[in-house]
Amino acid sequence: MLFAILFFIYLLFQPFQGYAFYDPLSAPNNRYGIHIADTTDIEDASKLANSTGGEWGYITLVIPDTDMNISKWQEIFNRLRRSKLIPLVRIATHVEGDSWVKPQEHNIPKWVDFLNSLNWPIENRYVILYNEPNHAKEWGNTIDPEGYASLLIKFSAALKSKSEDFFILPAGLDASASPNGSTIDEETYIRRMIMAQPNILQAIDGWNSHSYPNPGFSGNPYAYGKGTLATFHWEQELLQTLGLGRILPIFITETGWQHSGGKYYDNRLLSPEAVSANITAASLSIWQSANIVAITPFVFNYQDYPFDHFSFKKINTSDYYAHYYGYQQIQKTRGIPQQRESIQINSQFLPSSMVMQSTYIVQTTIKNTGQSIIYPFSNYLVNIREDKHLFESICDPPPKLEPNEQGTIRCTIKTPQVEGDYTVQSSLLHGSKDIPIEYKMIRIIPPPSAQLHVTLGFNKTVSIPSSTVLVYDVNNVLLHKFTNVPIQKGIMNITGLYQIIPGRQYRIVVLVPYYLPRQEYITMNEQNNNWTIRRLYPFDFNKDGAFTLADILSMFLLSPKKVFDLVF
Repeated sequence: MLFAILFFIYLLFQPFQGYAFYDPLSAPNNRYGIHIADTTDIEDASKLANSTGGEWGYITLVIPDTDMNISKWQEIFNRLRRSKLIPLVRIATHVEGDSWVKPQEHNIPKWVDFLNSLNWPIENRYVILYNEPNHAKEWGNTIDPEGYASLLIKFSAALKSKSEDFFILPAGLDASASPNGSTIDEETYIRRMIMAQPNILQAIDGWNSHSYPNPGFSGNPYAYGKGTLATFHWEQELLQTLGLGRILPIFITETGWQHSGGKYYDNRLLSPEAVSANITAASLSIWQSANIVAITPFVFNYQDYPFDHFSFKKINTSDYYAHYYGYQQIQKTRGIPQQRESIQINSQFLPSSMVMQSTYIVQTTIKNTGQSIIYPFSNYLVNIREDKHLFESICDPPPKLEPNEQGTIRCTIKTPQVEGDYTVQSSLLHGSKDIPIEYKMIRIIPPPSAQLHVTLGFNKTVSIPSSTVLVYDVNNVLLHKFTNVPIQKGIMNITGLYQIIPGRQYRIVVLVPYYLPRQEYITMNEQNNNWTIRRLYPFDFNKDGAFTLADILSMFLLSPKKVFDLVF
């Protein structure tokens, strides 16, 4: 017996290894939010949670096991991301008869795969494992703290094996429940859980509290102890006496007062104005506690029994009760939760070799593979930097991209005057974050030259004093116009091919007076470019670049010898 007690104490005081990716209180945090019963209220709820300059408030919502539709919930998460709301996801079973079905361990893998398949709005994936199991009706009409503890440990381990980002919260318990057969006292429930599973407190990352102002959801906002707004303090103290050994961050996912409004007026309850005053008092006192991460009062919108007297929204109207406005006026923080940010490129952004003293426009398609929304002109910048600081670049603002969306980034680059190898990195800057795009070695080379072999009419060795060569890129942008280029015995030489990228395809157009233009598609080499241009025909006697009836008329204005020399 002595050995068992010592081993039990040893387990309780083992150092905790948290798997949550970051401490939510380590970054600016808007602790205020709201509990919603219907996801259609997300956008309206954001006006409450993120009022007075706040951003990234919290939303508590429920996903039942009958609604694990990935595409549906991904779109809901996308809406939360757009509204800058952090989801606290409470998983649930479903109702049969007058109670919630008891969760089964064999359903854990299905839940884990579903939750892990979603792109969450922020790094931390807050998951609440069920609801108030110290009520029999919430747990298959049974009181089973030992079974709940076992399920929680296995569920937590399964989630964390998939991702270090899952942040596990236990079910909120009813602190005001009495031991009457259908409910059990919270302290007894917690003690039985720990006795059955001594390491259960190591399986959670925060504490979920239903700190209601009882009795009757009408208590004084300054009351202290179990069954008050300060229930979470009592719960913390209890956990410390049971060997927790650390202070857990607090998530108050249910709280709030009943009011006299609702479907039917009830003068026994507080007026919405009185509730508003209580909310203001709480925001200036107990809700200021340092380790509170989130406060989501119950409930934003409920239009019928049994929760209509908790609703912030009036029945059958778009208006709200007075306590909505009281809650809205609380000063909130601009939260900055951590988000994973990454992008992929579909093709090469920067070429492997470029010509010295040249100006290029480079572009590629990127895909947002992270969690944040990339906004142009909102502290997101495309950046190109090189170790020796000899490259110059100006980049367009990135396009607006939600996760999994694609768009084009574009930069203008001027290369240095000195040939050689340069290490160049392109990235997307977001504040202090540097999101890599591409990292590579670029070789800077002298401008290439080229020799063109041309045949004018049927004379392979003709020489003429002046012709023109045009060089276009694949986007039909004119890069070079070489004029007064002589043709000597069917050969043209051009030098100074700046602005080109070796290995890329270009369109070359040769213009010779009296001959129809000829174009070729060629691949540019770093050196030794030799291109054969197909035969040019002498049918442009009026020199307008096309063969028309006017050319025949113009031909008769030339001497017969001139025409013969053009052909032969």
